[in-house]
Amino acid sequence: MKKLLYILLLIFFFEGNVYAEDGYSDKTIWDYTRDDFVNNALLGNKSFFEEKKQEKIDKELERLLNIKLIPVSLENCLKLAVLNNYNIKSKKATVKENDWYKKNAYTQFLPDIEYDFSIQKLSGTYLIGGIVPGDINETPIQSIFTIGWDVFNKGRTFFEVSERRSLYKASVFQEKFTRDEVILNTAICYYELLKNKAEVDIYATNVIDRKAQYDLTTARYNVGVGTKFDIYRAEAELAKAKQQYITSFNSIRIIQAKLANLTGIDITVPLYPKEIIIQEKTLSNIEIPELIKYAKASRKDILAEKKRIDAMKAVRTSQYTEFIPDVRVDYLNAHNGTVRIGLYPSNSLTLTVSVPLAKKMGLDTVTRAKAQTEAIKSAQLELEQKIRNIEQSIITSKQNSLSAHERITASRKEVFASEKSLENSIVLMNAGLATFIDVIQAQGLKVNAQVGLAENITDYNIAQVQILFDSGIISIDNVLKGTQQITSP
Repeated sequence: MKKLLYILLLIFFFEGNVYAEDGYSDKTIWDYTRDDFVNNALLGNKSFFEEKKQEKIDKELERLLNIKLIPVSLENCLKLAVLNNYNIKSKKATVKENDWYKKNAYTQFLPDIEYDFSIQKLSGTYLIGGIVPGDINETPIQSIFTIGWDVFNKGRTFFEVSERRSLYKASVFQEKFTRDEVILNTAICYYELLKNKAEVDIYATNVIDRKAQYDLTTARYNVGVGTKFDIYRAEAELAKAKQQYITSFNSIRIIQAKLANLTGIDITVPLYPKEIIIQEKTLSNIEIPELIKYAKASRKDILAEKKRIDAMKAVRTSQYTEFIPDVRVDYLNAHNGTVRIGLYPSNSLTLTVSVPLAKKMGLDTVTRAKAQTEAIKSAQLELEQKIRNIEQSIITSKQNSLSAHERITASRKEVFASEKSLENSIVLMNAGLATFIDVIQAQGLKVNAQVGLAENITDYNIAQVQILFDSGIISIDNVLKGTQQITSP
């Protein structure tokens, strides 16, 4: 009886001092039954404890990674990415390039203007007409101003302008699509970083719990009621918990670099989510048929591909201009003479009409046009396949969202049940009705349930953002606030 009382006193003393140093900053399952903690939680002070706990974990991360964390929100990251991402900047440069090419196509409607001046010194005997010799000592001068105009270049200029306008619009849509991709990838990266932050919290708490379990088994062994097996098992679980913790904060640094790269800032800047608690965020409740309509009407990559096909059609049609007569107008204003006798003006206006009869028997033009037709058919089929892929992606994202939402409900129940199971296993072990193995297994179930909940919430949030992207309605506002203001496609 005395030995049993000693053990109970030892356990009570141990549990009461595990967190004596830091108060409520590291609350774990060992303290869930404490009245003061429960009362504070009921009074609404649990968030305060969570903040203090998170502050300590963040400081530990800064120490382990030798960095200073930069807290940011999802909105901060999205705005930074749209402003600084290098892929977006590259596409904007491409838009400007195509804009200049479009303007260049319009310049083909303008005439060519040219001015030539020449002066010679002739001294000696020359053959006049290549037959009669004659002595010449003159300085002839020529001043010629010409205007030449290819009248619409057989009409090809109209089609070249149409081609360049379509390519310009395609590049604009492609730049907008790249922007949508960056918003998607930035949001996904942020949610993954937030999940990793939650996992660090879970694994840090797990290390503390495993250390407490190891100390408890050691104390029980020292008073003769435990076994070496319990100590070794607790030590193994503690080592495993430390490995999980190390892996979790290592993952954070890797994702931080990815997020910094997406936002276009210095890769070494360690961005870190401001949120303390990871929670699901519903962005769209639109059904699949409507989402597909939005995608066909709004996806920038689809619109870009349609404009590229329009450009190909303009090129194909321009091939047939080879059969159209070529009309050219030339005007010449010249002044010819010598230094001795002076300059004499002359003017000429020339209209030239060239009618192609059978260049390569006409087959050169026809075969090139036919080849272009097949290229257009190929592009149209690829576009159709792209649309089908998008429809498939919408169904996948929608189903992933629904599945993740249901898993979240189940995960919350699992977390609650696993926590209660762990509490009861400790009580039963102390009463001699359960073994330490039961406590270890219950602890593992609790950690797995908490990590599973974080993963399911992250899966749901990512699926929601993916739905916005797949349907072509993604934007910073929609990612932050949802699609309440979306109009019909």
